[in-house]
Amino acid sequence: MLSRLGCNPAFTYCGEEETVPTGTCPECDADVHVDLDTDKGEIVSCEECGTDLEVVGLDPVELDIVEEESLDEDEDEDEY
Repeated sequence: MLSRLGCNPAFTYCGEEETVPTGTCPECDADVHVDLDTDKGEIVSCEECGTDLEVVGLDPVELDIVEEESLDEDEDEDEY
């Protein structure tokens, strides 16, 4: 059944464009699109430079570079 606007009421964004959340890559300043159901702490990748980014904020989208732990630090911790 269609509503007065000719839209199917089962679609939430009927007649409107759905906005994709976008953050900025701190490495190359490119726009990075994240899914609508993305949560804080999830990892996304910048399509421009390939950097792994952690979602640290959602409104607005904030991204930080994922720091990889060095193998030397892990080995030192195991020795104690």
